[in-house]
Amino acid sequence: MPKSTASNQNDKNTISRRTAILGFGGLGIFGALTARLYQLQVLQAEDYRALSDNNRFNFNMLLPVRGEIRDRFGITLAKNSQDYRVIVIPERASDLEKTLDHVSQVSELSPSQRERIRKDVKQNPKFVPILVKDNVDWETFSALNMKLHALPGIVAEVGQGRSYPENGVFSHVLGYIGRAGSRDIADDDDPLLRQPTFRIGKTGVEASQEETLRGASGQLKVEVNARGRIVREWPDPDSRATPGKDVWLTLDSELQEFAAAQFATEDEGDDSGGICVIDVITGELRTLLSMPAFDANLFVSGLTQSDMDRMNNDPKRPQYNKVIAGGYPPASTFKMAVMLAALESGLINPQKKVFCSGKTKVGNRTFHCWKRRGHGRMDMRDALKQSCDTYFYDISQLIGIEPIANVARRLGLGQSYDISIGGGIAGIVPDGEWKRNRLGTGWRTGDTLNASIGQGFVLATPLQLAVMTARIANTLEAVEPHLVIGKTLSGFRPLDFDPAHLAYVRDAMWSVTSEPGGTAFRQFPFGSAPELSGIEMAGKTGTGQVRGISAAERATGVRHNSKVPWKLRDHSIFVGYAPYDRPRFAVGTIVEHGGSGAKRAANITRAVLGEALRRDRLGPSDAADTGSLN
Repeated sequence: MPKSTASNQNDKNTISRRTAILGFGGLGIFGALTARLYQLQVLQAEDYRALSDNNRFNFNMLLPVRGEIRDRFGITLAKNSQDYRVIVIPERASDLEKTLDHVSQVSELSPSQRERIRKDVKQNPKFVPILVKDNVDWETFSALNMKLHALPGIVAEVGQGRSYPENGVFSHVLGYIGRAGSRDIADDDDPLLRQPTFRIGKTGVEASQEETLRGASGQLKVEVNARGRIVREWPDPDSRATPGKDVWLTLDSELQEFAAAQFATEDEGDDSGGICVIDVITGELRTLLSMPAFDANLFVSGLTQSDMDRMNNDPKRPQYNKVIAGGYPPASTFKMAVMLAALESGLINPQKKVFCSGKTKVGNRTFHCWKRRGHGRMDMRDALKQSCDTYFYDISQLIGIEPIANVARRLGLGQSYDISIGGGIAGIVPDGEWKRNRLGTGWRTGDTLNASIGQGFVLATPLQLAVMTARIANTLEAVEPHLVIGKTLSGFRPLDFDPAHLAYVRDAMWSVTSEPGGTAFRQFPFGSAPELSGIEMAGKTGTGQVRGISAAERATGVRHNSKVPWKLRDHSIFVGYAPYDRPRFAVGTIVEHGGSGAKRAANITRAVLGEALRRDRLGPSDAADTGSLN
């Protein structure tokens, strides 16, 4: 074979091999690509579809609608309202400080607000909306909407707010809502609390019933483009937020407002104090009022420094819940506990008379009766009727402080109650052990005499005084107060006092208000209201001494309350229940620095107790329809 022919043949064989190699290589690559495409498009199709959807869809948290708070008749006390607010999404704001500067040109942001925004931005992912300002007015909201094109990252939206009655008479009970703090978030892992625009209960019923009122979050599926802008929403009925449930209270809102009106004065604004109306049978609280009131809406919309200064500098302390947290000397209203302890001890004959000269001497100390010249000879009933201090000085020395303290606690003093508000105090029912633990000294006879007239170490709240009165009126059960309808009650324990002794105390309380000479006597306790004519009440006055009275002042005559500064005037105290023979409602009232208990507190109590009876249709004309009240 010629050399050139052989060479050509070799070249052809080489090309054939290369072609084969390339062909097989191409087939291998094609097979690999085909296998990979099969893997991607068939075997892993669902996985990549999910990844694609994750890039295409986002899930926004849906905030639940908060439940409302209502009174016993369904009247709304805390309701939801529209809240115009401004938020910023940090990842969309190229320059946060510049953006906030632009917002400030429309609605001023204080240094503290800007610092709070910076803090929220640092603590949250960049895509989480951060609240800039809420509760903005419509004019500001409109102006911001007009400038949104020049405010990158800013969103003006309509959210859910909270509003309370403007007169504020429920503010101490309801409390208010606010942003979740770091401690709230640490104690509760609900992701809702991390949403800057979400609000939780901070005080009062709003806080204690948070779990019921809050509801649960939902999800909204949204389709976004490559820039993250929402182009479509995909609502799912199964992913909607669950609204919170309404909470119903035992309060009668109209009675509460009526009670607040009784604290109004012509020259000094509202009196300071508290009043509690309790159902003697069920323990339901119909009124729980602390005065003066404050506007809880200020805490929701943002309390200014001037608002805070005004409340803090007000000597009547409007933000302080006096009805459950105000500790006051119960004064002569405590005498019912001393009286019952004396009867239960068997050491005292209630018919035995004690002579009151106006003062009692124990060792080198002199204890005075409120009546300077004395009451003369007093038995137990007359002593309560005319509030003779000397009589109770005498019998308290015979029975000692321990039985008195024991009875007082059984009547409901010296303990706090879980009524779904929080912040209540237990008050003080002192005895020897209490003084040793608190002051490190022993109990003295003088301490017993002071305690016997509700002074000295003894402290009580209007709520506790109402409970004490309700238990005396009920006679059988230790009534426990409650505020939230539907809260499970396990039943009241027996009061376990001799019924005859309780009947004696009740009769003496009736004499205070219904017999001439009683410190709160009035022939018609509820005025001329025809529907309440014939209804009698029982009660007891108290005048809580605030300042010390020197011997020199006693010698010349104790100055009248009107002659001393307001802060040094006596507290006016009254407890009562009605109807006397078929008890339904009991009341505890304290008017800070209101003077004699026979005047301001007694007048308020009569008015409120009468209104409670009217509203409950317990007048004589309705007796045939209501039957027995017990």
